[in-house]
Amino acid sequence: MQNLTNIFNSQRTFVVLLAAFLISIPLRYGFSTAMLIVLLAASLGSVRYHKIRFRKAYVIPVLLFVLMIVSLLWTNNVANSMRGLERQLALVLIPLAFALMPSITARSRNSILYLFAVAISVMAVFLIALAAIHFFQFRNLSRFFYHALVSPMDLNAIYVSVMVSLSGLFLLFTQRKNLITIGLLLVHAVFLVLLSSKIIIVTTALITTYGIIRSFSKKKIIVMLSILVVGILLLFSTSNPVRDRFEREVSVSNVKEVMECERFNKVYDWTGTTIRLFQARIFVEMMDEHDAYLSGFGINNSKEKIIEKQKYYNLWQGYYEYNFHNQYIQAFAELGIFGLLFVILLLGALLKEYIKTRDILVLSFFLIAAVIFLTETYIWRQRGLYHFLILYCLLINSDTLIQNQKK
Repeated sequence: MQNLTNIFNSQRTFVVLLAAFLISIPLRYGFSTAMLIVLLAASLGSVRYHKIRFRKAYVIPVLLFVLMIVSLLWTNNVANSMRGLERQLALVLIPLAFALMPSITARSRNSILYLFAVAISVMAVFLIALAAIHFFQFRNLSRFFYHALVSPMDLNAIYVSVMVSLSGLFLLFTQRKNLITIGLLLVHAVFLVLLSSKIIIVTTALITTYGIIRSFSKKKIIVMLSILVVGILLLFSTSNPVRDRFEREVSVSNVKEVMECERFNKVYDWTGTTIRLFQARIFVEMMDEHDAYLSGFGINNSKEKIIEKQKYYNLWQGYYEYNFHNQYIQAFAELGIFGLLFVILLLGALLKEYIKTRDILVLSFFLIAAVIFLTETYIWRQRGLYHFLILYCLLINSDTLIQNQKK
């Protein structure tokens, strides 16, 4: 019995479980679902040995899920909405697991994130090696970039970019710069560039610049910023697919046309910017036509109306699988103004935590999340939801961090 008590009360137990949970997210969905069940079971088993601490910030995702349940009252497709509820159940389960488990110390938090950083580096080397093998067989350079790079694991390059960015920023700002850490940082940097997510590359570069100036001595600032500037110059002064993606975004995007055109042809040359602006345009039209600003259409129940609009404007059928590609708009469309409010409150809780602790990792998470919500429905997808909630609950731990800073 004493051994069981030690296991359930041990920081090491939950370091291993939370690190394994994070590491399982890029794998097939079943692995992360299984890890969520194991984590919840371990948390329930531990509750008799310590005091439950349900932090106020944990209430926000729970209330967001409650709003999703309430939306069943007005959805016109209960089956769709029930499927959406099943996917979003982690909004309750992950905060509950954190509330029931022993408090995670700052040291344990860093151990969890370090193990995840190592796993990300291993995954990066594996995927780059597969791309190299493919290149030598077929001489196809595109296999090294964007979605093609992560296609062997059936992943989305933008979602992986978020994980790589935050993992790399953690290494940069919290870990001692020994040879192992420098090696891991190099792998993260190369992987992030190859993943080619424009908005994540730019945001990460800006956070890195700010963090370096704030966190290091003048000598280190000069060295590190010089490396960053040289890297950026090499990226944009040489011919490569990443630079091509940035240039195409600037040269091809026609914002005025996308916002005013009444009928597109099937081969219209969309960019990441213009397709998202078009989705924002039809969102406003949908909400106006159905007077749905207060309630929305119900959780997981906007897709059919998006397709109706896409057909009306004559978009290629390949876009019929697209949602709004914007977390703010998606929550607004499906849950009304209160859905949008809860998404903003999630970010607000992170900003409040940063103001309280001045933890650069919390600021990094807040900024990356706020930006990725503009281009992806990150917490409407299982991998994004699990990743966001684990970091959210892990970083909303101000008492530990403040105490750690005072020592």
